[in-house]
Amino acid sequence: MRRQAEPDAGFVAVGRVLGPFGLKGELKVQALTDNADRFKAKAKLWAGQQPVSVAKAREAQGHLYLTFKGFPDRESADKFRHALLQIPEAELPPLPEGEYYRFQLIGLTVVARDGALLGTLDEIIETGANDVYRVHPAEGADLLLPALANVIVSTDLAAKRMVVDPPEWR
Repeated sequence: MRRQAEPDAGFVAVGRVLGPFGLKGELKVQALTDNADRFKAKAKLWAGQQPVSVAKAREAQGHLYLTFKGFPDRESADKFRHALLQIPEAELPPLPEGEYYRFQLIGLTVVARDGALLGTLDEIIETGANDVYRVHPAEGADLLLPALANVIVSTDLAAKRMVVDPPEWR
């Protein structure tokens, strides 16, 4: 399977298969979610565009090791090497008002409170204190905005727009 960089439309990546592990169909997986239930036995996932069911799951040394039903050996499981493990967006639990999944924010048009276009939110950087949004303007250097309540004025997913009050850097 070719390495898939982004999830398919309407899906969210929850893991990435790094490769087969051992001879009994086990796959070493990097989790991309903190919801461990996504990988429990009988969980339904999509490996790339193929639906799969988790037969067994275990964790060791910071990685998950999964076996998919119907893929009992290394050779049959090797087809999933580098596959993104995905779930449909519709299966995500709703978040409280004012909270968003990261994938919902990427691509939003970012404008200042006065209406000035600042650019497109194209990356969320995790820091120790708070996330930082990297906004890419049409011209010039990227703008880094702390994801704080006094900076992010409003987020409208339907309009694909975020209004911000950027701090004055001195």
